[in-house]
Amino acid sequence: MPLTTGPIENIGNQPANATNVRVKILNRTGGTLTGVVRVFRLNGTRRLLSSSNFSVGANASTFVTLNLVGGAFQYETEIVPNQTGGLYTAYGRTASGVIITAQRVLNSELVQIL
Repeated sequence: MPLTTGPIENIGNQPANATNVRVKILNRTGGTLTGVVRVFRLNGTRRLLSSSNFSVGANASTFVTLNLVGGAFQYETEIVPNQTGGLYTAYGRTASGVIITAQRVLNSELVQIL
């Protein structure tokens, strides 16, 4: 079932605003977990900025990093796995790779979308 971070504000962050979103994917199943991660710009009309497919082996983990091209002042990250059994964390990062704590969304905070 698809998951979303919900809308994230990307203005006035310290030390800087996010230029990319990183999603940590942990596969807790005995088989391969695949899916897609998408990031949407929410400045006005919701618009797809970028997407990336993922494939994670059994009991393994990986990162997916997506750019916030065009200065997204608000954004949403959507995670669409092919099956249950994955754990996810999403967070905004500055151009120098610094995690923006206020933009961290833990697995327990992600919302299922229908």
